[in-house]
Amino acid sequence: MKRHLWNLARIWRAVGWPGWVAAALALACAVLWLAVIAPQRAETARLVEETAALEQRIADAAAHPVPTESAPQRQLAAFMQRFPAEGEMASSLGVLHAAARRQGVQLDQAEFKFSPEPAGLLARYAIVLPVKADYKALRGFIREAMRELPGLAMEELNVRRGDAKSPVLEAQIRFVLFVARPASPPRAVATSALPPARER
Repeated sequence: MKRHLWNLARIWRAVGWPGWVAAALALACAVLWLAVIAPQRAETARLVEETAALEQRIADAAAHPVPTESAPQRQLAAFMQRFPAEGEMASSLGVLHAAARRQGVQLDQAEFKFSPEPAGLLARYAIVLPVKADYKALRGFIREAMRELPGLAMEELNVRRGDAKSPVLEAQIRFVLFVARPASPPRAVATSALPPARER
């Protein structure tokens, strides 16, 4: 045991402090390499390979472009999104009913007629609404209905006053609601009570 200690002491004196500091630094560098630098180099190599592969895909895509929608097609698609589908007619009538209720307009029934446009993307529903309201409520209802339904347009408005002294007007509003045309559009003329609608 004493011999081993004497050998270590001799080595210590031979190497000296500078030698031991250099050995410690070498050991620290080795640990740093194994723990940090080597994994980072592997990660860097992987990223370089992925970048090269991505650049190659971009080059291939440029050499063989895939057909995409033209600007007019995109504009048409965006335009058609404004209009409800024909199957959403009941919901649109519910919107009218809710707007009338908020504006204080009395709606009892609605008459609507489907009119397909030959070879067109849109169809139209003519909606006739007999209403009773004062002028302010009637105007507010028309504005709100057209704001809530972007495909809605007012085609005709007939107004009469049953009693000259009464502020209540009797009016008939003819709206046209444009809808996205289905593959097999129905043909119908109907008169129905407006369905109750939830507030939006």
